[in-house]
Order: sequence, then structure tokens, then C-alpha cells
Amino acid sequence: MDMTTDQSPAAGGADTVRVQLNFPLEQVKEPIIWHLAHDYGLKFSIRRASIDIRTGGFTVLELSGPREKIEAGLEWTQAQGVEVTSIGVDGTDEWVVR
Repeated sequence: MDMTTDQSPAAGGADTVRVQLNFPLEQVKEPIIWHLAHDYGLKFSIRRASIDIRTGGFTVLELSGPREKIEAGLEWTQAQGVEVTSIGVDGTDEWVVR
């Protein structure tokens, strides 16, 4: 996955990306974000979300951690059937839903 990252002082020098996760109905109850934090050691901030157990939904996240862990975690997320869209690192697209 080609992600543009930012070295954020707030993240302790770690790389930071903002992504939108689009959850299909089948994945909406799965602990995807939990796995990103616990299995890949990523720090996250939920910036926006809309989840419905009957239709699916989306979550906009800011993820911080080592670049290789971010890439591995997002590749795993896609393998689980969740669409991942990069929405930038500079804050200009932070509130855009794609």
C-alpha cells in the first residue's frame, strides 16, 4: 500500500497517516482497530465514524507507529475485506469522507 506519512512530534517521531476504513456489513462487528493497536502496536485516534450493524460504515483514523508496522497493519486490514483509503497527513483532508 502506497501511503504518504508524516513524522509527527506528537507521535514521538513515529510516522503518522490518516486513513478511512470502509467496513462492509460482514466486517462491522469485527475488532479491526483493536488488532491494529494490539497486533501491530499502532497508536490511533478516531477522527470520525459512522457504523451501522445493518449496513456497514466507515471510520476515519489517524494511525501512528513505525512505517513498516503501519503498512503491515493496513495490508492485514485490507485482507480482512475492509477498504482502506489514504486521506492525507497534513490535516487538509482530515474531515473528508470518501
